[in-house]
Amino acid sequence: MVWLVMLLLFGVLDYPVLGNSVEFAIVAGLRLVTAALLFGLFLRLKRQPSLATKGYAVTAIEVFGFVIFFFLYFIRHDIVSWIIGVVGMLIISLFIFIPNRVYLSLLAACFGIAGMFYSVRLNGFGAPELVGLLFILSVPTVVGFFTALRLQTAQRQQYALFDQVSSINRNLQSEIKRREALEEELKRQATTDPLTGLFNRRQYEMLFNRERERCNRQQKHISLCVVDLDHFKRINDKYGHDVGDLALRHSADLFSRTLRQSDVVGRFGGEEFVLILPDTDLEQAVAVVNRLREELESSPLQSPEGEIKLTATFGVTQVIGGEESIEKVIKRADKGLYEGKGAGRNRVMTA
Repeated sequence: MVWLVMLLLFGVLDYPVLGNSVEFAIVAGLRLVTAALLFGLFLRLKRQPSLATKGYAVTAIEVFGFVIFFFLYFIRHDIVSWIIGVVGMLIISLFIFIPNRVYLSLLAACFGIAGMFYSVRLNGFGAPELVGLLFILSVPTVVGFFTALRLQTAQRQQYALFDQVSSINRNLQSEIKRREALEEELKRQATTDPLTGLFNRRQYEMLFNRERERCNRQQKHISLCVVDLDHFKRINDKYGHDVGDLALRHSADLFSRTLRQSDVVGRFGGEEFVLILPDTDLEQAVAVVNRLREELESSPLQSPEGEIKLTATFGVTQVIGGEESIEKVIKRADKGLYEGKGAGRNRVMTA
C-alpha cells in the first residue's frame, strides 16, 4: 500500500508538466496498471497471507512494477533525478513495508537498480554519474536488506517464543483439566458406591444430618426407609454374581428415577438400600414407598439369562425430633423391615 500511495502521489506531478498529452496518458496508464496490480496483491495477501511467506507472487509484482517504472526515464527526462530518489524510497519500501522474503526482496531491488542503470545510461549518463548512482542506491539497498533481515529474525524469534508459550499454556490447561477430572473422580469415589453409583454410607449420613437440621429449624418432618431386595441370594446362586450386580444397578436406577430430586438414595450394604425422605411424615412416606415397591415389582430385570422379577421389602420410620444419630433411626426401620420379611416379603412396614 505504501508503494501504491507513493506511485499515485507522484503521478499528480505529471499533469502540470506533460499536460493533456499522449505522454501523460501513457505515464498515467502505466501508473494505474501498477497501482491496480499492487492493490490486487494487497487484497490477495489479506485473504491468503501464505503468499507473502512463499514470496514468489509478491516478487513478480515488484519486478513488473519496476519494468513499468523504467518507461518514466524516457518520457520524463526533466525529473530523472526525482525518479532516482523515488527508486531509493521504493527500494527501502521493498524491504520494510512489503511482506516478502528478504532474499527475494533483494533480488527485486537488484533488478530495479540494474534496470535503472540501463535506462539512465541510454539517457546519456556517463561513467562518473553511474558510479555516484551506484553509491546512492547501494545505501538504501544495504540498509533495507539488513533492517529487514533483523526484523524477520526478531519476528521468527518472537513467533517461536509465542509458540512455546502457547504450547506451555495448552499443556497447563490440559493438566488443569486432568487434575479437575481427577479431583471430580476422587470426589465421586469418596461419596458414591462404585457398583450402583448411589451415595455411600459416609455421604448419605452427612446428607441425613444436614436435612434433619433443616427440617428441625423449619419444623418439618423427615422419614427414613431401609430396603432389602427379596431372595437376592437365590438370584446370585441361580444366575451368578454378574446378574446379581445387574439386579442391584437396576434397583438403584429405579429408586433414583422414581423418587424426588430432594430425596436421598444410598446403598447400605449388600442388597440393602437406605432412602431419606425430607419434608415427609410417616403417612406420606408409606404412600411414596408403596408406589416405589409397586414400580419395582412391575419392572422386571432384563438380563442375559432372561427376564427376572424383582421385589423388595421396605421398613419405614419417621425421625423423632430429638434424634441425632442415624444409627438409631436405621435400627428402628430395620425392625419394620424384619417384620415385613416375616410377614411374607414384598411389603411396606412401619416402625
